[in-house]
Formats: sequence, C-alpha cells, structure tokens
Amino acid sequence: MNATESLEMVENIKQPEPVETISDEIAEKPANFALLISEEIVNTEDERYVAEEDIEGNPLLHGNRSYQASQPIIAEINLLTGEDLWHYKPNLLDKVKKEQGIPMLPLESIVEINDELLTDLKVGDSLVFTMPNGAEQQIVIAKINKISDKVTAWDLQNTQRQDIGKITQINDLTEGSFITDSKDEYHLRTVKNKGWLTSKKQLISNNNEAVNRNSEAYSDLIE
Repeated sequence: MNATESLEMVENIKQPEPVETISDEIAEKPANFALLISEEIVNTEDERYVAEEDIEGNPLLHGNRSYQASQPIIAEINLLTGEDLWHYKPNLLDKVKKEQGIPMLPLESIVEINDELLTDLKVGDSLVFTMPNGAEQQIVIAKINKISDKVTAWDLQNTQRQDIGKITQINDLTEGSFITDSKDEYHLRTVKNKGWLTSKKQLISNNNEAVNRNSEAYSDLIE
C-alpha cells in the first residue's frame, strides 16, 4: 500500500515546463541608455562635490546639493552714478534703537535705505557703497532671486566678479552682509527702510560693551 500511494503522489507532482532555448540574439539597448550612463558618471573636478572620509578613513564623494555659486554676469555692467542705496541719518538714532531694541549703536551707522532703488535694480547694475568710515566699495548685482511675493534676495559681486555678499528683503525687513576689497565685513539691517550699517568689528565691540555693562550690575553678588 505504501508503495502504491508513493507512486500516485509522484505522478501527481506538476512537472516543470521546459525552458525555452536562449537564442544568440542580443536585446536592443534602452532608448534612454545614454542618459542612464551619464547619470552614473561623477566628475570629481566639479566643485559641487567635496571629498570626505568614512569611519574607516576611506575617501567618499558626496554631492553638495545646496551649492549655488553665482554665475558670471553676462550683461554689461551698468554703473549707476549719483544713486545711493542708503543715506546716513544720525537724527534717526533714537527711533532705530527703540524699534530694534538695541541699546547701543554708533551715531554714524544709522541709515535710511532707498527701497525704490533696491527694487528697481537689475542684473548688471553697479553701485558704490559708502561705509560709515567714508570708505567706498563698488558692487555689481550678480543675481536677483525672487523667492516669493514677500521675499527677494540680491547676490552681490565685486568688479572682479567675485561673490562678496547678499541683501535679502522680507516684507519690511531688509538685511545684508558683504565683504569689501579690503577684507572688512559689514552688516546691514533696516526695518521699514530705517536701521543701521556697521562693521563686524563694531558689532563685536558693542556686544562686549553690553556684556561688561550688564555684568557690572551683579559685581557685588559675584564678589
């Protein structure tokens, strides 16, 4: 009985279908074959890629997707003479200090920005920025990025076409920072077009003075 049952079970097992003979023909390459190949090629000379090392010290290559260097200006540089992006207004010192909640600001750093000129600027336009100390820096508008109806950014270059900073406007707030040819760093901040422009050195000095002044109030407790 066992032998008969075993024979019936073997007969009921589904036999595999015969495998088709593989011909010598080669399948046609996909229509997007060239694109697929190009996507796999990594150009190690591309500045968007930075070399790093893994935990075992082996070099890796990671794409930096956020890298967006300004492209060389194609348009001719248009020097706007007689136009100033800001005017110095020492009489607005108290108003600016109150609106921005800053206790200390150099009198010579208070400015009122020309918002109409800023919004009218085009790529290739060039202005001369005047610093609080009287130094001048020529800038060129390299790129204008209108992020939304309320946010616009202007990329700045010097006459050597080097990126030196950016100005960003969000509603009534305008902020910016840039580096001069003499390697001095300046920062701009205005609210409703009124605010300040000062050097990084001055900002650090102001902060140190504020810290020292605040600490004097607790000197007795520290002692």
